[in-house]
Amino acid sequence: MQVSFGERSFRVGIFTWAVIGVISYWILPWFALEYGLFDATMDEYWDTLGWKSHPVSMLTPVFLLLFIPIGWANWSREIQGRLLVSLALVATLLLAVDFIIPGRSMGLGTGVILIVLAALFSYGIARLGFLQGDIFISGAVTVVIFIILVFVFYPVLQIFYKVAVTKEGDFAPFQFFNIITSFGIGRVVLNTLLLAISVGVATTLLGLLFALYSVRATSPLRHLMRVFYILPIITPPFVVGMSLILLFGRAGILNDVLMYFFGSGGLFIPEGVEGIFERSGYIYGFRGIFLAQVLSLTPVSYMVIVGMLTAINPAMEEASLTMRGSRWITLKKVTLPLLAPGLANAFLLGVISSAADFGNPLVLGGEYDVLSTEIYFSIAGAQLDFAKAAALGILLLVLSLTIFLIQKKYLGKKSFVTVTGVQTAGNVTPLPARLQRYLSVFVCCWLLLIGILYVSIFLGGFVKQWGADYTLTFMHHKELWTNGFSSGGWPSFMNSLIFSFIAAPLTAILGILIAYILTRKRFVGHGVIDFGTVLIFAVPGTVTGIAYIMAFNTAPIELTGTAIILVITMIIRAMPVGIRGGMSALSQISPSLEEASLLQRAGSFKTLRSVLLPLLRSTIISSTAYSFIRSMTTVSAVIFLASAGTNVATTYILSRVESGDNGVAVAYGSVLILTMLAFTLLVQAVTGRSRIEKQM
Repeated sequence: MQVSFGERSFRVGIFTWAVIGVISYWILPWFALEYGLFDATMDEYWDTLGWKSHPVSMLTPVFLLLFIPIGWANWSREIQGRLLVSLALVATLLLAVDFIIPGRSMGLGTGVILIVLAALFSYGIARLGFLQGDIFISGAVTVVIFIILVFVFYPVLQIFYKVAVTKEGDFAPFQFFNIITSFGIGRVVLNTLLLAISVGVATTLLGLLFALYSVRATSPLRHLMRVFYILPIITPPFVVGMSLILLFGRAGILNDVLMYFFGSGGLFIPEGVEGIFERSGYIYGFRGIFLAQVLSLTPVSYMVIVGMLTAINPAMEEASLTMRGSRWITLKKVTLPLLAPGLANAFLLGVISSAADFGNPLVLGGEYDVLSTEIYFSIAGAQLDFAKAAALGILLLVLSLTIFLIQKKYLGKKSFVTVTGVQTAGNVTPLPARLQRYLSVFVCCWLLLIGILYVSIFLGGFVKQWGADYTLTFMHHKELWTNGFSSGGWPSFMNSLIFSFIAAPLTAILGILIAYILTRKRFVGHGVIDFGTVLIFAVPGTVTGIAYIMAFNTAPIELTGTAIILVITMIIRAMPVGIRGGMSALSQISPSLEEASLLQRAGSFKTLRSVLLPLLRSTIISSTAYSFIRSMTTVSAVIFLASAGTNVATTYILSRVESGDNGVAVAYGSVLILTMLAFTLLVQAVTGRSRIEKQM
């Protein structure tokens, strides 16, 4: 059935968009302002207006005004559609040439006009019958493809471009090969693979043990496992590494205790006898990164496995017991084989998360180099080697994309558990008694370690100097929060809040829209959106950061150092959550509900607003909440893009860690954790239960 807004709505829409474009041309800057819109003087603003300083741009309002008579003419739909599409494409091409050839950066007015042209283009393709002539869906598809092309494909292609040319712009086809075969790069790749595989194995095994304990144990301790849902979500990626330094670093508590008992002059060492223990920095390097990543990523593996474990039909295990199989045999021959897809997913997720991690290797790496930190040091400081950063980024991208595609192709649809919707009989098989006793001890030790780690974070902000002077003090918090809103931690904290509050709802809306388009519509360009979402899922944050700084640091799109690029980065990095949540929710909603609405002559926009959005309310809330927390705690991408005026909480903390101000860093980290915890509890109170954990 063909759905249309009607002739009147069509003409009003064409007129409205054309007028918005013309007004934007006359009052908004055609070229980018050097210090931003709000910091520019009137003379600087005046000089960037297209009609004043760039006569060639006078063609733009002429093209925009031509849309009105074409849209209002009583021509056939095909002729009208072809003219609208052609005019939009020609105007966009001329606008692009106007900036690419002179090497000037686009201003706010140009960006608005590009949006206007995209909207008018969607009117044209709808007139040609694209997606049954539905203007809203045509516009949504156009916007989504535009976003994916500009903020996903274009930055990734810039990485490949940078590695194929020299600093002088000369073509260098063998530069990538020369870089990856240079001294040390092979070692970095092997370090990354060794760490990622080790972490993947460890987190999968631990996640399995904790999942079995939380679902199949009879001990009341299993209820404490719920803490695994919250901690990895609200904790910034590098905070665990900071707490390990407080405990196991050279000035850590463990070193102090060992020195007290076994160092020179220690309690168990006679005077004049050399101690058997000396202070060591053994937490730095492979073992430190490994421990930090295992502590951070085990909860994620746990959540993947526990979902499959709870979905297993109890009757299958009960049948094994009926056939006189012991609980050990049932666990080995029935339960574990049924969990195979979940274990494989958890392993691959652990590998890709470890390889993409940036914060913990930066804090704990020492001399153990991995791809993510090597990329950062190629850009940071005086080195500024974009070719090397691009080559390393390609290696990390290929690694992550390969693992993701393996997961998607071989495990994405594989399941040994069928859900029929019919109530099944059978009781959950408890763990063997001996295994449960061992796991109870292990869980207590694990939770004790987690508790000590987080206590050290909060205490570290209230002592004068960790490892040297444990006098209680508020000096670190005073430095952060009591010197006015324009100094200390307030500017970065407020920036994080503002950027996250802007990015979170946009992430949820865009994620739901993409999920709706991919699951409900078939059209030319569907594959572009589908592959774009694969890249969004698979590209590590470090690669996103270097791709954006390469793509948006020069004309024609110059956004680095602005708040806009940080918000866009937060949206792109958190978008997989909205897409995955939207697809999962839409798969449970029958398309017949939408068809009934469309049969009643309701447009697709009204159907989406009145039928689907109420049914997707919980998904939207959870996606928005998780996106907010993800934006507040992200570091790997924004560290490349934040400037002095757009510093955010995580980059501020890392800067204090690098300068040796660990007291201030942990004080800030504890406040950030408490903020996220309060937000999570608020969402849980509003929704009745924690929706955020549903997204993991």
